[in-house]
Amino acid sequence: MNNHFLLWEKYNCDKGNPTVLAKVKWLPPDIKNRACWPRGTEFSLPVKFEILNQDEAWSLVLKVLEPAYHDNREVIVQIKFLIDDAPHHVLVSGNKFLFFDKSAEGIVITPHEM
Repeated sequence: MNNHFLLWEKYNCDKGNPTVLAKVKWLPPDIKNRACWPRGTEFSLPVKFEILNQDEAWSLVLKVLEPAYHDNREVIVQIKFLIDDAPHHVLVSGNKFLFFDKSAEGIVITPHEM
């Protein structure tokens, strides 16, 4: 665990909206998917979790902990829901999600999986 993780945890004092870790892999852009990597280290995007209804999308706040390398396009991030009424029960290790614009896919992990 690094200092960035501890700093964001201190900033995120809301116990009703937990912060967890995830691996996010940015997909290569194609004709249907022109999205590119977001700029900056903190952003919010809508996602769909595999275990929820496919019509259900929720906005996640993501904070990049490690930069993406162009060869594997994968980053470690902290995630939490943008709103308190979200389905927090899905933020458990192994649950997969897809960005609404199909620019990336992710999986919730534990600190031991970093």
